[in-house]
Amino acid sequence: MGIMEDVTIIPQPVGDSNKVDLVMNLVERPSGGFSAGGGISSGITNGPLSGLIGSFAYSHRNVFGRNKKLNLSLERGQIDSIFRLNYTDPWIDGDNKRTSRTIMVQNSRTPGTLIHGGDHPDHGPITIGRVTAGIEYSRPFRPKWSGTLGLIFQHAGARDDKGNPIIRDFYNSQLTASGNAYDDTLLAKLESVYTDSGDRSSTMFVFNVEQGLPVLPEWLSFNRVTARLRQGYEIGPARLLLSASGGHVEGNFSPHEAFAIGGTNSVRGYEEGAVGSGRSYAVGSGEISCRMFGPLEGVVFGDYGSDLSSGPKVPGDPAGARGKPGSGYGYGVGIRVDSPLGPLRLEYAFNDKQARRFHFGVGYRN
Repeated sequence: MGIMEDVTIIPQPVGDSNKVDLVMNLVERPSGGFSAGGGISSGITNGPLSGLIGSFAYSHRNVFGRNKKLNLSLERGQIDSIFRLNYTDPWIDGDNKRTSRTIMVQNSRTPGTLIHGGDHPDHGPITIGRVTAGIEYSRPFRPKWSGTLGLIFQHAGARDDKGNPIIRDFYNSQLTASGNAYDDTLLAKLESVYTDSGDRSSTMFVFNVEQGLPVLPEWLSFNRVTARLRQGYEIGPARLLLSASGGHVEGNFSPHEAFAIGGTNSVRGYEEGAVGSGRSYAVGSGEISCRMFGPLEGVVFGDYGSDLSSGPKVPGDPAGARGKPGSGYGYGVGIRVDSPLGPLRLEYAFNDKQARRFHFGVGYRN
């Protein structure tokens, strides 16, 4: 259950030689507490401090004494603002399939720069406001396979720098699919994940399908399919990591939900979303890493990404209005340091336009 600090079992003899009494001493961990921290938003590319985020959270790991989890968090930056409430039952009572249930409510305001970036002298940055609520059920269904089924409602729209709803950007590209200030979507979600181990020299595959359900006429109806694959190989003292991802959306969807290509977890050497914004996408990457000394690794990498000529098919064609190329590649070198949060990545990349860029990230590349 992960909520005990110490467990000891002490056998005690009894009169019957075929029986024994077991005395169990359990010491429970502190079940709740507050925390604070910070981070960097990947959607903000300009200004040394504009991407910094501060966070505050409260968590309880043993609600009602039944190992249920409650997490309440607030993240705030100069542009970002995210409030989350998650309630998780990691093993629904009496279920022999070990099904878990998560109920989620979220209110967020995030930069729209990935799709609608490119500041104009007379206009401030665009932000995307979302109110999301949903429920998800997850369980392992085969060795190394797990699945998630969910139903999520989202109310989302764009705002100007004063917080007022807007439906077109300064390039006159539409910001909502419905033409209203906000788009409403009820999503049915199905996700399947395969992992053969937690080691980087292993296989990971994620397949995700989302279907917009037009319960009301004004709600969006679309189908989105995405997939990610990562495969690692040990080659002597070095490790080769190959990864690929892709997706497609069919139907009526919000422009800010297009696939953004370029950036730290996509095509390095480009700013976030600078390669393209498409209805479809494909990204591939190869990395060779080698241990240098202690927790330090050296990395050589190459990335390629494309919108598969689907940029003009996004409502309003925001990529075409901004002159995004639609495809591009990047390559470079980097270092990684193991940490309790995962590897800290510092990378220096060149792209096919001969531009160069530093990238900083936490955790392995998606």
